[in-house]
Amino acid sequence: MPLLIFDKAHLIQLVGKKLSDEQIEEIINKTKTNVERIDEKEIEVEITGERIDLFSIEGFARMLRQFLGLERGLPRYKVRKSNLKIKVEKVEARPFAACAIVKNVKLDNKFIKSLIQVQEILHSNLGKDRKKVAIGLHDFDKIFPPITYTEISPNAKLVPLGMETELMLVEILEKHEKGIKYGKLVKSFKKWPVFLDKKGIFSFPPIINSERTKITKKTKNIFIDVTGLNEDLVDYTLNLLVSIFAERKANVESVELIFENRRKILPNFKPEKFSLNKKEVFDLLGIKLKDREIKELFEKVGFEAKVLGNKISVMVPFYRKDILHRVDLIEELAIAYGYENFEPEVPEIATIGSFEKIEKISDKVREVLASLGLIEVMRPVLTNFSNQFDKMNLERIKCVELKNPVSENYTCLRTWLLPSLLEVLSRNKHIEYPQNLFEVGDVVLIDETKETKTLTHRKVAGLVCHSKASFAEIKAIVEVLLNALKVVYKFKNFEHKSFIEGRCGLIIGNGKEVGIFGEIHPKVLENWEIEMPVAAFEINLEDLLC
Repeated sequence: MPLLIFDKAHLIQLVGKKLSDEQIEEIINKTKTNVERIDEKEIEVEITGERIDLFSIEGFARMLRQFLGLERGLPRYKVRKSNLKIKVEKVEARPFAACAIVKNVKLDNKFIKSLIQVQEILHSNLGKDRKKVAIGLHDFDKIFPPITYTEISPNAKLVPLGMETELMLVEILEKHEKGIKYGKLVKSFKKWPVFLDKKGIFSFPPIINSERTKITKKTKNIFIDVTGLNEDLVDYTLNLLVSIFAERKANVESVELIFENRRKILPNFKPEKFSLNKKEVFDLLGIKLKDREIKELFEKVGFEAKVLGNKISVMVPFYRKDILHRVDLIEELAIAYGYENFEPEVPEIATIGSFEKIEKISDKVREVLASLGLIEVMRPVLTNFSNQFDKMNLERIKCVELKNPVSENYTCLRTWLLPSLLEVLSRNKHIEYPQNLFEVGDVVLIDETKETKTLTHRKVAGLVCHSKASFAEIKAIVEVLLNALKVVYKFKNFEHKSFIEGRCGLIIGNGKEVGIFGEIHPKVLENWEIEMPVAAFEINLEDLLC
């Protein structure tokens, strides 16, 4: 989780009300963030990755104003229409771009310092070190339209920021600090992404801006460019950045982006609409609220709500991408209400706690595999289609998808565990072998018969990776595990595209098909860039329960 340091006097100035350290800490601790330190000059705050809107001091001040009642409901940012049109051509290295203009900006040392901090945080967290998203800020008065986002030869020239000499783009990757650090993001492509105007290149994303358009304290009008690999993420980053300037009372102007087959106007501050019913709110919170209270509590966290009978319509601001489900909205109500105001109740029924069967068998599996020398890893249930299917040499099947993914790394829920283990291997090629791993974890499948339309299974997967990894070795591990679990089992020949033909087996346990094992196919290893043989297994533990 990012640790941010805010200038205390600057924060209080943006809030518009004098606050004691105790007041600041009390509010912050109520909003899923933690105060690490408050002294005379600074506030150090730990912010969860989901609250990207709080990565800037402006966003943090906005949250405090809303909670204090100084500002209610959705923020209203005016966007003026500009005449600027930007042609967006096909760029293989970074397909998506988003742009906007902010005018009458008042830059001082504090604002510049906070801009640098938020850029660095967004690059490292949201942008995955500029791979997914890269940001460029330019003096708009030094740019001469028409502007085009395109790809160009590495031999094209630019005077990079901080230098006086014109260099070829390929030379920037060799001689400039940023080029050396981020050059790997474009090196593999024949042509590289740039923004052009009448005078030539003024931005070379994700590497460096031009010296010509650098921002100084005298800059009044700023052109913002954001490029990346995921369109939603690129647009969201732009909207978030522009809102920072809007909070500073700068004039926001839209830009029309002209793609090959479509047009788009940015920034887009349109809120998202959600619907709730009172019953699910009251049931989950355990309290009843009046219509007026519901409206006021949502306003306290920067939302707008209308209550009509049993229905609650909620408008969520564009910057709150962490709100994905109705439960998230109810959680915001609880935060606004104050957890300290809920009255605890002793349950009427006394029960004695115990482990469920699936947890007992999971612990037993961990114990057995650890004793065989395998190392346990824990991977997120969130993944992507490429890892789950494409790299595993499989056709894509219907699975649970995220409606508004923030990153292309996490677009769906996993349906099996082995891809997660292979991803660990692919990232640890620098570690000595053997690398023998296992995971006991959940997968989620679509099941239309269930209330949630999904079914969660507990599985175990394991693998061995070294120069002599074989079918016989992984078969022996599976046999030891099944014997330890007292499972009556047998094996059958099986074909699976992730495994080598003739070296894959089906596991029949207690009369049911419970898993597979074998040697991973060379094509799969190539997809993951794994240079050692791998033998692996996966078993559905739910099917082993009697």
